[in-house]
Amino acid sequence: MSSPARLGKDDRIVLGRSEIADAMRGTALAGLPVHEWVEGTLIVSGVDADDNADLLKAWRAAYALLPRTGRWPVLVADEDVNYELEPSPFDARVEAELVALDQAARTVDPWPFFQEGDDGPPEVELSFYTGGLHGVDVTADVLPTVSQNAGTQQILRAAYDHVLADPRLTAKVLEGARHLVNTEYWYQPNAASLLLAPTPSPWLAVAPLGFYGALGHDAELAAVLRQWHERWDVRPVAFWGTMMQFEVHRKPLPGDDAWTAARQVLALSPNIDVLQWELAVAVAAGDTWFVHHRP
Repeated sequence: MSSPARLGKDDRIVLGRSEIADAMRGTALAGLPVHEWVEGTLIVSGVDADDNADLLKAWRAAYALLPRTGRWPVLVADEDVNYELEPSPFDARVEAELVALDQAARTVDPWPFFQEGDDGPPEVELSFYTGGLHGVDVTADVLPTVSQNAGTQQILRAAYDHVLADPRLTAKVLEGARHLVNTEYWYQPNAASLLLAPTPSPWLAVAPLGFYGALGHDAELAAVLRQWHERWDVRPVAFWGTMMQFEVHRKPLPGDDAWTAARQVLALSPNIDVLQWELAVAVAAGDTWFVHHRP
């Protein structure tokens, strides 16, 4: 029987392999193999990956066990799990690294890094910022109201405010962009496993995994994930290297709150084709987020 690890000053129990297998009985994960991996991480293999609904069902089963296991679950692609690595325990070094990362997540301002350059002078025709990518063009109404010296954020916000002022227009924008905040937009791997991190904190479970858009900036990514979790109850579900997928359990409110959320999501997602004002409408109505930053 593997020994449970202890985490942090409050002496929380993080269950080991055999205890996890016992905890999964009677759930959608019952009978799946549990493997010890690096730095006290466990891997549950054989997750049903036929569609995103099955993947989400597996993740939710693991999440429901979080109060018992002490381990935040993250879906990962099988190809990213190297079983040739020698399993290693959750030891004092790993714990110290997580404590340091948690401290950084509570003190670092991540947005100068992620939002660098997102509010400069327009680099393309102004109509690009108002033309819409999902069926609604507000150029004719918005551009005449914008100063010639306006930066990109000011132009985009003018478009958002114009849309919000008209409920029918808001509904039309949402109709075109709603898929961006739905699981149908999520990536689906050929095969997946559940990574059970040796921590109940989502920002500590995901930040060290090596998201392409934050390589060398684990602290900034941890700070983002912590802020999202506390402000909007954003829960990391899946990590695919260049992509991350989340459930959102407290939707941003239309207006400044949704505008902030959309800007932050896009700061991590240069490879999502949507304008900020379109996404701001969508995040106020959707219950999932998708982040994508590829080479």
